[in-house]
Amino acid sequence: MTVRDGVRRLKERFLGKLRGGPGRIRFLDALRGGAVAAMVCYHLWVDFYTQGLIGRTWLYNPWLDALQKVIACTFIVLCGVSCRFSRNNLRRGLEILAAAGVVTLVSWLFSPELIIVYGVLHFLATAVLLYALAGKLAEKLPVFVLPVLCLAGTVLTWRIPQQVWDVNGLWIFGFRNETFRSADYFPLLPNLFIFLFGTWLGGFLAARRGPERLYRLSCPPLEVLGRLAIWIYLIHQPLCMGVTLLIKALI
Repeated sequence: MTVRDGVRRLKERFLGKLRGGPGRIRFLDALRGGAVAAMVCYHLWVDFYTQGLIGRTWLYNPWLDALQKVIACTFIVLCGVSCRFSRNNLRRGLEILAAAGVVTLVSWLFSPELIIVYGVLHFLATAVLLYALAGKLAEKLPVFVLPVLCLAGTVLTWRIPQQVWDVNGLWIFGFRNETFRSADYFPLLPNLFIFLFGTWLGGFLAARRGPERLYRLSCPPLEVLGRLAIWIYLIHQPLCMGVTLLIKALI
């Protein structure tokens, strides 16, 4: 395959993502796009704070904390949903892992003290790869078992990452010690249970068990954002910082 053929394939794949396939459930793309837009706005607001454009109380408050958790959980659930529609979760997981590696490298190069060791993309890559290897086992459970297990597991492990543990090398699971640092941190516990709930929900939606009008919902602008979510995630932080610095220079 020549370089020209490779570029052509990448172009076709990119345009295919923009258009969406005939079998896509469009409201899922729109929901992901809404989460992407909210994430960009949230990180722009954080940059406003770091550049001194807003005060501490404008960032550290229960409403924004809740918004951040809702955005994160939406991404995790939708990633799980997508596993039930993907033709190749192994390749998908490796692609997300490559993107996560770029995030770690760039964060280390620009700000070593704010390096992202195991952020949301690292977690999503791990979860998708685990599902590619063992997801069929979860699919064999009775339909009511997996959501109950996911709810119980989330509740029981929710506070694990919020504590400091006297252990080494278990940070991927959520048991971090005092020396572990990651500017963005999404360990397997409790997030894997949230992801697995998404895979169950994806099976429910793939079988078209939801209301038929749900499958007809559409919002083209948000759908485009949703299909380009990983690319927007990779480039939005430098853009947000650039906008913040420009605003600071003008006022």
